[in-house]
Amino acid sequence: MKAWYSYKKVPYTGTVPYYELAGKIWYDTLSAKLPQIKETVTVFLEQDSGDKREYFDPKMVEGNKWESLTFMFWGRRNERTIRQGQEVFNYFKDIPGMVSLSLSMLQPRTHIKPHHGDTDAIYRIHIPIYIPAGLPECGLKVAGVEKAWKGNEMIAFNDACMHEAWNQTDKNRIVLIMDVMREEYLPDTRAICENVLSSFKYQHFTLKFKFIKKWPGWMKDILRNCLKPFKNDIFK
Repeated sequence: MKAWYSYKKVPYTGTVPYYELAGKIWYDTLSAKLPQIKETVTVFLEQDSGDKREYFDPKMVEGNKWESLTFMFWGRRNERTIRQGQEVFNYFKDIPGMVSLSLSMLQPRTHIKPHHGDTDAIYRIHIPIYIPAGLPECGLKVAGVEKAWKGNEMIAFNDACMHEAWNQTDKNRIVLIMDVMREEYLPDTRAICENVLSSFKYQHFTLKFKFIKKWPGWMKDILRNCLKPFKNDIFK
């Protein structure tokens, strides 16, 4: 089974919005450690890391800011953040197929617009750190199904489905976001990460050089391939 990618512009036909991962050893281990993880992340956030980044496409966000602090992004490590938050990273570093980990901070009265994620090859997992309210003020909707983040419960969902998130309170919503390769795609982990990373670089290029959008498809494919990271750029 081939992975689906949003950049190929083929409609996604998957029908599973949320995953039930209880019973997987790594998932159950994390679930049991959630109180310690939240405490460790809270201490880490009290430090001045200086590495928070706004989402690169402002058209995706309504209201205030959507910021993230990245430990790992599709196999590419942020060594500075890992050093500063080593105690946080240690909870996740040995999970088979873990390719991304970041802290996501959704500011008050902010809405992440409906969108498809990059691929269906992963489990996307939200780990609640600070949740200011439940539905309807603060929540997540995947393929039309709404869920609220709860204190000590992780949410695993299909990032390829249309989804959105919002925080209409007067406080920040903070979750850890982790991407873990689905078991059937583990042998293709490197190739999938390379494809997604090149897609992100391509999006940056098209935002900066809008004329690229007028290119024929074959020229866009060549550019994407040229933007793939070198093998030593990921999984160091």
